[in-house]
Amino acid sequence: MKKTKPTSGPGARQPILKLPATMGDKRITRHPFVYLLESYLEADPEDHNKSVLAKHLGVRPQSIYKWERACRKDRNFPLPVLRAQQIATFFKVPPSTFRPDFPWGNA
Repeated sequence: MKKTKPTSGPGARQPILKLPATMGDKRITRHPFVYLLESYLEADPEDHNKSVLAKHLGVRPQSIYKWERACRKDRNFPLPVLRAQQIATFFKVPPSTFRPDFPWGNA
C-alpha cells in the first residue's frame, strides 16, 4: 500500500489554517478558492474559464485544476503564498482570505 503524505498539518510542510467561513455577508462551506472559482465560472460561462485565470497567474491550467482538487479535498488547504496573493488580486478579495497566516501588510 502506497503511503501518502498529508497536504497540511503534522507530517506536511504546509501550515494548519482555519480559512474564513464567510465571503462578504454570505456563509460558505467550501474552500474560498472553490467558492470564488465557481462563482466566476457561473457569472459568464462563455468568457470565464480556468484558462483565463491560469493565464492571469502565469501558470498552466493544470495548476488551477491541482489547487482546486486539493481545496475540494481539504477545506482549509493553504494555497502557495505567491499564488494566494495573485488569486486574491484576480478575484478582488484580500489575500488573507486564502492565507491568514501570512503578514500581508498593505497588500
